[in-house]
Amino acid sequence: MLMSVIARSCEPVALPELKGARVLITGLTPAFGFDIARAFADHGAHLVIQSPDDGPEMTELAAVLAENSSEISLFTTALDTNDAATRFVQAAAQDAGSFDMVVNLVTVGAASRLETADDVEDAISDAMFLPLRLTEVAANRMRLVWAEGGILNVVRMADAAGGRAMMLADMLRAELSQLTRGLARQWADQGIRVNAIAPPTSIAVTGGEGQASEADVAATALQLASRKGRSVSGHVLDAAGAARRWC
Repeated sequence: MLMSVIARSCEPVALPELKGARVLITGLTPAFGFDIARAFADHGAHLVIQSPDDGPEMTELAAVLAENSSEISLFTTALDTNDAATRFVQAAAQDAGSFDMVVNLVTVGAASRLETADDVEDAISDAMFLPLRLTEVAANRMRLVWAEGGILNVVRMADAAGGRAMMLADMLRAELSQLTRGLARQWADQGIRVNAIAPPTSIAVTGGEGQASEADVAATALQLASRKGRSVSGHVLDAAGAARRWC
């Protein structure tokens, strides 16, 4: 759980070390991710944003983020293949001079559309594809310039209620946990930390817990990017309620 690896705090948190920090956020859309980017922008970070949405709303959101961030770059490059993801991260890292924090946002489609076991396996494979590739490439770019940093993979579901959705959430969480531990071990010697936020388990949903809100993800990402998060790696974090805990 989040609070098992990051101490509880109920004071307003100032994170001056994030001023000028180079932060890559992938998968940001008008529907999800803006508050996460804004949290870093409000701390004066240098933002590099990738979005699959090239509409005018994304342009407007980028303009709002530019008001407080030290610098911002918006890319609407599609990351639909290994090669596309690799080329994008390599080019973005070269422009920025590496990254201090990477946040990859992935949303899994409605579980109600999954009718067979093959559909479920394909959904899990698709959900893990980008976090795995983006983490590997971003970590390698950090290593090449001897830069320590953090990577947070956030996997959300379009719907988290219902038996089929809860089953899928449990499977996603298990797969993401295994992936995160493996990547964290792989890059630990380079000072690169890898963590994740997954959909809640079926037990948590049954107990009334929902998915982490965007504000929760933003609060967690800030803490992981700060000095307080520099000993945290290999965890699937329970971020629900983090925005209240880090009030």
